[in-house]
Amino acid sequence: MNLLSKNLFNKCILTSGRLKMLHWRELNGCPDIVNAAYDGYTGAKFHKFPTGKSFRLCAYPDVTKDFNRLKHILVKDIKKTKSEVFGSFKVLKMFLENFATGEKWDTKFLPEFPGRDRSGRVQFAKYNGKIVAGNYLSNHIYGFLCAAAGIPEKLSKFVARIYSKGFIEPLISGEIPNKTLLKFKDPISDQEAISAGYKEFRELK
Repeated sequence: MNLLSKNLFNKCILTSGRLKMLHWRELNGCPDIVNAAYDGYTGAKFHKFPTGKSFRLCAYPDVTKDFNRLKHILVKDIKKTKSEVFGSFKVLKMFLENFATGEKWDTKFLPEFPGRDRSGRVQFAKYNGKIVAGNYLSNHIYGFLCAAAGIPEKLSKFVARIYSKGFIEPLISGEIPNKTLLKFKDPISDQEAISAGYKEFRELK
């Protein structure tokens, strides 16, 4: 590691949840450390997710129920944490730890949701009657939970953009962002998915 020794990284940054995801990535042959520019395999899945959008609707596993259940669980955790002493700070820490690429709130790496297959091809699923990519879901839930935490939409989008450039990487992985990551740009579709998460949260209130 460039900034931190491995022992220091494990002691200070690698929480139990992140250690679990590290083991999951290792089990699936994924890199120990992944970042926003990673476009490889995201692990085994419970469903056979197609890697194109040209199939019949019935070919796509419907993840709506599982996705909504996950959001409900996480919103409860966020509200509980926010009510504690220094709650807002703790929530921000939760977001930093859990929304990084390959961590436990990054749905692309969870077996219930689409990500990328072994060839790095984008997987698709059905959500609320529409065919969406794994990236859409991971950004949608980020927007939804940011809205639940009371984080302004413009701020959450700005953080997503600087994260995609690797500027927060030293705090997350202890690594200095490489040239590939610094050149990476958060796609417009990801920003739109974040907005969709905010919109859905507002509609539920």
